Amino acid sequence: MTERHMNRMKRRAAFTLLEIMLVIVIIGVIAAVAIGNLDPGATADHAKRTATATQIGGISVAVERYYMDVGKLPPSLDALVSNSGAKNWKGPYLKKIKPDAWGDTFTYAPGGGRAYEVRSNAGGSEGGAISSKDL
Repeated sequence: MTERHMNRMKRRAAFTLLEIMLVIVIIGVIAAVAIGNLDPGATADHAKRTATATQIGGISVAVERYYMDVGKLPPSLDALVSNSGAKNWKGPYLKKIKPDAWGDTFTYAPGGGRAYEVRSNAGGSEGGAISSKDL
């Protein structure tokens, strides 16, 4: 091979400034699309909803245990923490009633028979309230 031919090959082996700029632009577009699809607010809300649903599940288990021991539903969630004079109470069924992930208190509504509902308004989030009836 001639020296001229070798110089031409060396020049072709390198990237041009235009090619490098094009790759940077493409990477930037892909990054912008990826970052735009990440919604930290939605992720945080989903985590709070999951944590609250887990709390409702735990409270529901405590309500069921109270019912098994006492033979009726607790009059309030406080009856799961301290005895309000119920016969055969073997609690405490919960150490403490903590607020939901938004810092709000749970509502409890005993129904007829063995029906009840433990509910969180989920901080008024778009997903709506979370209820023991939904679990």
